[in-house]
Amino acid sequence: MYDVTQVLHTLPQEDMLISWAMTSLMLRRVLAACREQGYLVIHTREGHRPNLSDLPANKQWRSEQIGAGIGSKGPCGRVLTQGEPGWEIIPELAPIVGEPIIDKPGKGSFYATDLELILRTRGIKNIILAGVTTDVCVHTTMRVANDMGFECVILEDCTAATDPANHHAALSMVKKQGGVFGAVSSSDKVVAALKPGGHLEQPLVVANAPGVASIPANPYPYLMPIKKTALIMIDFQRDFMEVCSFAESLGNNVSLLQECVPAAKAMLAACREAGMTIVHTLEAHLPDLSDLHPSKYRRGNPPKGSRIGDSTVETLRCPSNGVCLGPHRLLVRGSPGNDLIPELKAMEGEKIIHKPGKGAFYSTDLDEYLTAKGITHLIFAGVTTEVCVQSSMREANDRGYECLLVTDATASYFSKFKESAIEMMVSQGGLVGWAAPSVDVLLAMKNASK
Repeated sequence: MYDVTQVLHTLPQEDMLISWAMTSLMLRRVLAACREQGYLVIHTREGHRPNLSDLPANKQWRSEQIGAGIGSKGPCGRVLTQGEPGWEIIPELAPIVGEPIIDKPGKGSFYATDLELILRTRGIKNIILAGVTTDVCVHTTMRVANDMGFECVILEDCTAATDPANHHAALSMVKKQGGVFGAVSSSDKVVAALKPGGHLEQPLVVANAPGVASIPANPYPYLMPIKKTALIMIDFQRDFMEVCSFAESLGNNVSLLQECVPAAKAMLAACREAGMTIVHTLEAHLPDLSDLHPSKYRRGNPPKGSRIGDSTVETLRCPSNGVCLGPHRLLVRGSPGNDLIPELKAMEGEKIIHKPGKGAFYSTDLDEYLTAKGITHLIFAGVTTEVCVQSSMREANDRGYECLLVTDATASYFSKFKESAIEMMVSQGGLVGWAAPSVDVLLAMKNASK
């Protein structure tokens, strides 16, 4: 059986189910076995707020077409409405103390819920799915979980549907193409395979362990498992750092950002030598600007020629080598100004993230990429400290990553903003993360490699 396993079961509605009595019996058997062996159990139930503010119009319309309008009066109170009797999980499968309940407004269990956060925080990689209905909520949940990288198995005798043909078709879909969404098993096989111990908490990083760098940092030492750490290089792009650039057109002194390049270059070289995961980000928009919010386009009311997407007549001139790249479009993917500066170019195999926002996680695949690589710790360098670097670090912190900012490998057009941003992030015992100069980080990495 899997080393880390999760049981999900959705809200059964007894008057809708075919052969539910037998399904419920099998499900209770698996549920009891998982609890006995110490596995994490999570329950889900579909329902909407009493004021229906989280109910999409199309879903409401469809429910009304079958005479069971969500929010209307039904045999167990208002249909699919939180707090009503019909919304509660049936007694024979009721949660016990400590088992999370996911209240979801959709068919899948991940949309608009914190299920993924719970699973990632607990180190869950494998999921056993049971519940109702096979072809709707269970299948949707399995499909999304599969896309997120979880290994899934559905129990054929612990799930049911209102139409037996749909139940069997849904199971068949899972098994096609070598298990396109996961695997299908039975309650007997799962119960027989369960082993004591259940979910094992992720081991804590300890000082002096092999491959762990202990970095003297603010507010306290940062323990960095080198093989589980990624270097995130934020927005070292020509649009922000060179003359005749987008940033300079807004009146910024771009030479101030050049001060952090030597430390960033040293960090990049050391992390490459250590074989660490390296990610470069670029704030960039599609050529048609379809991913540019109107509010961002208008913000600051910049003059013509200084708006995102505008074409410039000036040339980009690199301060280190004087190379000119010709006219360009501001913050547009593929434009010369939207490339990394020559000193910090990405190497083959290093991930490049094109992000339409300030944070590196919004509308990108960064989290999925890091999760797939088993990354738990992040080192940040980049520009500007108070905007894109801080936004990315805050997003990472909320996703459970342990974050360190390399203080001399980041810069701002405003020195006071850099100082304030660092102070915010390390305050209250490291509210967002840690901060340390590159000399301390590099020395700790060198010592950890001995």
